[in-house]
Amino acid sequence: MSVWKRGTTFSSLETIEIVYCSDLREIVYCGDLREIVPLGPEDQQQDIILEFPKLRRIHLHELPTLHCICGRRMSAPQLETIKIRGCWSLRRLPVVGRHTKPPKVDCEKEWWDSLEWDRVETHQPSRYEPRHSMYYKAQLPGGTVLR
Repeated sequence: MSVWKRGTTFSSLETIEIVYCSDLREIVYCGDLREIVPLGPEDQQQDIILEFPKLRRIHLHELPTLHCICGRRMSAPQLETIKIRGCWSLRRLPVVGRHTKPPKVDCEKEWWDSLEWDRVETHQPSRYEPRHSMYYKAQLPGGTVLR
């Protein structure tokens, strides 16, 4: 089942919230929902940025295998808050507006320090306001300690 149709946009989407979906690898998959933003062969060749003009909040919790929010770069110029907890495989945040207040990013410090940046004016650490709880959960090492 596909939600996104080529030529349409997410112009009214304001919030993305996904909590405790431990096997989720991309937001484009969830149960019978296979894709929100499918990438065709022509899309993979192009450097297209998907626009989310009204998106204000992203809340992602305990998604350890989530690698990306969208299969291509995404822009969310009105983004106000991002809450990320336990999403250790996620490496990128959306591009934000150039003339807007930096969105608050509530996340683990270790995760924040591992993010990848484009280093363009609207996608660099200084365009965000990170907040690290003194009670943040450190990433646990993989593997087993049982013998």
